[in-house]
Amino acid sequence: MTKVIKTISNDILVENICFIPTMGSLHDGHLSLVDLGKKTNLKTLVSIFLNRRQFNDIKDFENYPNQLDSDVQKLYDRGVDYIFVPEEDYIYPSSGIETVSPNEIGRVLEGYSRPGHFEGVLTVVKRLFDLIQPCYSVFGKKDAQQLFLIKNMIREFNLNIQIIEGDIVRDKNGLALSSRNNHLSSNAKLNASCIFDTLIKTAESISSIKDYEEAIKEGSRNFVKNEIVLDYLELVDTENFKSPNKYSKKLKLLTAAYVENIRLIDNIDIELWKK
Repeated sequence: MTKVIKTISNDILVENICFIPTMGSLHDGHLSLVDLGKKTNLKTLVSIFLNRRQFNDIKDFENYPNQLDSDVQKLYDRGVDYIFVPEEDYIYPSSGIETVSPNEIGRVLEGYSRPGHFEGVLTVVKRLFDLIQPCYSVFGKKDAQQLFLIKNMIREFNLNIQIIEGDIVRDKNGLALSSRNNHLSSNAKLNASCIFDTLIKTAESISSIKDYEEAIKEGSRNFVKNEIVLDYLELVDTENFKSPNKYSKKLKLLTAAYVENIRLIDNIDIELWKK
């Protein structure tokens, strides 16, 4: 039986928990993470907490979709064990909460474009981990840089938590599902589908011609042709999230772009390649 809770009791702490953190406005991408969590056969706990500390733009925070009743119903239907809906002062009491700062990887790409974002993410995730003490936690691959930094934080703090990674879920046109998509018009959603198309074509070029600088330039030009405002289109080594070199074996192509002033992110893996 699903329980909605606002605090973490000792009864929950004795359970073996698989934890799925969310900020609400749930879509099929979130629900796919819940399904992964349920496959562990542990008690599933889904949090819904809109964390203002990870928003560098207050308007972005204020415009984030709020559909708590709908979210709770979706999680009831999924059969999760606990829905954790804490108040802000429970997550952030007046004192005693450690701020977790990212390493240098948290200051590039998303970290550069959104100053303070990853500090807010890592701080709230660490706080939630401390409260819930899960055995497993599920995160989506769409937020690739976030996932990398969270895994790094787990190693740094020597936390006994296993991370389960959920694949990106897309609509029929290839657009990665996001709560931000709710702000897009139908035409904008269709136009935004070229983001994934461009990632695929750029990745194919990198794999075939091995000239990733030229491939990325061509990919950037494709965004402009489709009237999409590009923030970045960058290639990193999956192992360390730094620029690839001749020893790199697996790459990730990441992008952030604006469609109708809505910021969207996406990424794609590039399999083993050699120069």
